[in-house]
Amino acid sequence: MKSKYGAVLFALAIIGWSPVSARVVEMPKWKTLPETPSLSRPSQEETVSSGNAKIWYAVFGEANAKSVTLLHGGGANSDYWGYLARNLSYEYKVIVIDSRGHGRSEFGGRPLSYSGMADDVIAVLNHLKVDKTAIVGWSDGANIGFYLTLKYPERISGHYAFAGNSNPGGMQSPPPASAFHAFAERSPLEFKKLSPAPSDFTKVQAALSVMWKTQPQLTKSDLQKIPVPTWIVHAEHDEVVRQSHAREIAVSIPNAKLVLLKDVSHFALLQNVGQFNGSVQDFLRSLH
Repeated sequence: MKSKYGAVLFALAIIGWSPVSARVVEMPKWKTLPETPSLSRPSQEETVSSGNAKIWYAVFGEANAKSVTLLHGGGANSDYWGYLARNLSYEYKVIVIDSRGHGRSEFGGRPLSYSGMADDVIAVLNHLKVDKTAIVGWSDGANIGFYLTLKYPERISGHYAFAGNSNPGGMQSPPPASAFHAFAERSPLEFKKLSPAPSDFTKVQAALSVMWKTQPQLTKSDLQKIPVPTWIVHAEHDEVVRQSHAREIAVSIPNAKLVLLKDVSHFALLQNVGQFNGSVQDFLRSLH
């Protein structure tokens, strides 16, 4: 028996198995939060005054190419677009914007709103003399995108809305030990590293908390008025936005397409870079 057992272990060792490794269960990628990427060196980078705050932006890629603007999620910053911005810059003029009170942009001290942050985006586009752009929005960025398509439809060629919500009722509480909890621990560290006013973190969080509890407030009638090509994109394991809510939004927007990303969560842009970037590329090609 001992010789048989030893022979089996020897054979398993050849293929890389061991009693210890057999007990290790790999964490599903949708439960992990990969490291935040970095942005490449931009061709242009500065701040633009909008209302009572200076809004930071950076530009990558071909100056005369079609434009795509990337809007990050709440509590995050434009660095999270590092992989996508690099991927798109070979074909597009890519604009990334740090939302008011996020990353390198100033807070301004007033209540935050998605409508107001849509105005900030337009201020950047006006400064860059960009007449029309596609929007790729993630979470809060997608919500800002909804307001852009309603307030400034002539400026938006299409909207890729990943993990957005049309009202606070579309949200759900993330489960324990989720990627979202890891993000909540990372967010203040990145804020203090990038912000022009690191001590504003508590004030910004308080303003975000009020906004998330009360906004957006887009009715079915509002969504039915969105005239631009829209993809509603949702992750199979999104921790904070209900999948049924994403379906409700997709049904309400005329001719919207619903896309479900497999085996990822609210942080799909980091968890499966190839799948996410490929989906965005498909969307942008659909606009041509």
